[in-house]
Amino acid sequence: MQVVTLPVAAIPRARVMNDTRGVLKAVVDVNTQRIVGVSLLCVDSHEMINIVKTVMDADLPYTVLRDQIFTHPTMSESLNDLFSLIK
Repeated sequence: MQVVTLPVAAIPRARVMNDTRGVLKAVVDVNTQRIVGVSLLCVDSHEMINIVKTVMDADLPYTVLRDQIFTHPTMSESLNDLFSLIK
């Protein structure tokens, strides 16, 4: 298992909205590449969780979110950054 965190202050959209409070956290099983869980403590997290849940329900690897092309600037594009932290 690997746990990674990304401060919301590192997300361009959060800076545009002037709300950089919070953190994103993910737990990934590095052997299966599956997402075990996430905590999204930020503005618009209610939108972002739907994307993560879809990947989890479909039993897809975390790399789907790491490599997904998201529009800019959006909070969802931070999922690229969060899952890029997995080594």
